Amino acid sequence: MIPLLSSIPFLVHFSLSVLAAIRLLYRKLAVNTTLAWLFLLFGLPVVGVVLYVLFGDHRLGGRRMKMGERLRTFFMQVFKLNDASIPPDIAGISRYAALSRSIQADVGFPVLTGLSPAFFADAGDLYAAMQADIDAASDSICLEFYILDPAGRVGDVLAAVERAAQRGVNCKILADDFGSKAFFRSHWPHRLRKAGVQIVRSLRVNLFSSFFRRSDLRNHRKILVCDQRVGYVGSYNLADPKLFKANRGVGQWVDMMMRVEGPVVDALTSVCLSDFLFDSVGYQIGRADLNALPITHREDTSTGEGRPVTMQVLPSGPEMRNSTIYEVLVSAIFSAQRRLRIVSPYFIPDPTVQLALVSAAKRGIEVEIIVPERLDSRLAQFASQSSYKELLRAGVRLIRYRNGLLHTKLILVDDEIALFGTVNIDMRSFYLNLELTMVIYDAATSAALWQHSDTYLPDSTPLDLARWEQRPEWHKFLENILRLASPIL
Repeated sequence: MIPLLSSIPFLVHFSLSVLAAIRLLYRKLAVNTTLAWLFLLFGLPVVGVVLYVLFGDHRLGGRRMKMGERLRTFFMQVFKLNDASIPPDIAGISRYAALSRSIQADVGFPVLTGLSPAFFADAGDLYAAMQADIDAASDSICLEFYILDPAGRVGDVLAAVERAAQRGVNCKILADDFGSKAFFRSHWPHRLRKAGVQIVRSLRVNLFSSFFRRSDLRNHRKILVCDQRVGYVGSYNLADPKLFKANRGVGQWVDMMMRVEGPVVDALTSVCLSDFLFDSVGYQIGRADLNALPITHREDTSTGEGRPVTMQVLPSGPEMRNSTIYEVLVSAIFSAQRRLRIVSPYFIPDPTVQLALVSAAKRGIEVEIIVPERLDSRLAQFASQSSYKELLRAGVRLIRYRNGLLHTKLILVDDEIALFGTVNIDMRSFYLNLELTMVIYDAATSAALWQHSDTYLPDSTPLDLARWEQRPEWHKFLENILRLASPIL
């Protein structure tokens, strides 16, 4: 008989594994995911349970989910967004009308008007425009970024925020705790707080928080809102591409950002302020916290000046009840009728997305996927390459950009719709990161984005299936192994 003392570790391990398994089965995940976790839980003593505690649950918790829904309702009432209806320009296209309704049903934000959106590809031009809008602000500024690195030209943007705070503007900075380590280790937080800027770490990384939520969940959003008048959103982090990860051998990062005005900025403001409240106050957000927000209660419902563009703000991530961005992406691919282009630095499609792309190519849709030739992560590079063979065999054009790390995130469907923002085509973006996508229902804006993405082609090389099959066998093996780890890469 095994001595009682020696059986205690086994009993503890078994009990914890059973509890984790019950939680796992209750969540009703995909069968292959569930089976993989069950194998780890019962096959690896202690380690399996630890891995599940750290990485098994991709939610931020039911309390945050419910409070997030309440906050979106609050902001829509404040900004009078509830009465918005589907504009005639998309109401007549059934697939886009259905898409907009499903987004509104999941995240609450209706289709809104953006005025004269402008796109920035050059970091110098972008930072100059940001500084001008920050310097012009008289009421409030909210910055929310995954990576805030104060080196180089970013320091000029932060200096503009400092000046704004000194003249009495309510300034908030929300930066991801992991992605913005360089910022938090610099002198800038002390300097900005001294000027009156409120600075908050988003999704803190520490041992204590790991017991209550998955430890690698990240705030991947990139937002700047000034005076609820102008908003910026896109793939640009606040990091100078001339300096950021300059020693990684991938060249400068290539990005794009959108500047927009009009009612859609109210939705961006809602996202930014909600995230700030969660990371500064917590889940017990009260009326006093809401009353303290720098919100302008607008009585004027006019759209203002500029060319109106129909668009919809789509926040996504582990704070949401549904994986809306994933559903929207798959739906958009299946709805394509003529052509489809995806630009994504981290392209690791799951079987459903891959099936949608293969199906589109086989039914005659012109499908193009533009990815960087080199990534800053070799692991993600190999995981991405595991899908190339099947896509190439189906007729998908895979194009690799050579002149730097192409970091733009863009999905273009036919000539009518664009998905633009922070989402990569991988499981981390779909389920683990807080992300933000602008769904743009406008032919002229789509045309401009098609033209801009065309500028990547001269510095790109299409992959040839025959030549691709000649890569070393150990590459193929490593690709398939790392694909299994794609959710945490």
